[in-house]
Amino acid sequence: MTKHLLGLFLLFLYLTIAHANDKSILEKVESSARSWLELVDTEKYKESLEQASPVFKTKTDEAEWVRTITASRESRGAVTARYIATAGSAKSLSGLPDGEYIVLQFYTTFAVKGLALETITLEKSSDGGWRVSQYSIK
Repeated sequence: MTKHLLGLFLLFLYLTIAHANDKSILEKVESSARSWLELVDTEKYKESLEQASPVFKTKTDEAEWVRTITASRESRGAVTARYIATAGSAKSLSGLPDGEYIVLQFYTTFAVKGLALETITLEKSSDGGWRVSQYSIK
């Protein structure tokens, strides 16, 4: 009986630690995503590209990025609210090399065009940080 209780206690302890680690990772990823989105929200488009992952930079021409994001965001107006909707992890995503990814979706409201869904894929970098490797808004 004592061995069973000890086993249950150790299992509970392991699950608590695993959950705490997952929560810590999600907090870091969400913070990275929100910092990057702040650059986009304040029209610092070149800086947002500089802060992105090497994959994003390789696939995205600076002039094209600035033109595309300006057209997409200018007509929407200022951000009035942003709430995280979903989060998921993946090792393999279409169009990206295998790695560690977290995909976040935000419900974002804008002053002019109302509600939009922003999808941000972040990639774990070699320094342990998380950088944006894809972004879309619908």
